[in-house]
Amino acid sequence: MLILTLCTFLAVFVPVNLQRNLENQDEEEERPINYFFQRTRSLNGGYATDGDPKINDEVYRIFMLTILDGFNIFKIKMYNDRSHIYLTRRDYWLGDRYYYLDNYYYLPTRDTCAYRMNETERQHLFYEEDNMPIFDIIYQCQRYQEYCCGLNCCKIDQIGRHEEPRKPPKYPWEDPWHHNSASSSHILSAIIITSFSILL
Repeated sequence: MLILTLCTFLAVFVPVNLQRNLENQDEEEERPINYFFQRTRSLNGGYATDGDPKINDEVYRIFMLTILDGFNIFKIKMYNDRSHIYLTRRDYWLGDRYYYLDNYYYLPTRDTCAYRMNETERQHLFYEEDNMPIFDIIYQCQRYQEYCCGLNCCKIDQIGRHEEPRKPPKYPWEDPWHHNSASSSHILSAIIITSFSILL
């Protein structure tokens, strides 16, 4: 009698659909987890960050003006994969197939950086020979002085530093490049009135 009561008690607490719960658990374990990954890396194994997104977007926009936004969308070969951008004053190569063959502009003494484009940025970029997709934008930074920083180079001595808010000067003439026109006009008028009173 005690055994029968114990079996009845256990039957009440057994899940109704145990098989379905086990299947859901397997599905949850197999579900991929999206981790945040850094888009910029140093091909020399150095320090790298993703930098300023606004600068990255602007450099990408300028780079693609003739490739994707011109009259004719063309594919990439060795002669058209490099572009010099005056905003950052450096050369950029589209893809990792030809940059190291550029003996005139590519310098082995510098650190080489690779910026991974997302799916939207690279959707129309292909090599002409075999229609293979292009994933990276390659550029270089000064070794021992700069590090890979998005699509730009940042100074090594700024690693880990946070920009503090700028303190206003004690006197307006201490910072002549950042004063507003109102304060300068007040100073000018005060000087004129003082000099006029002295003359009288």
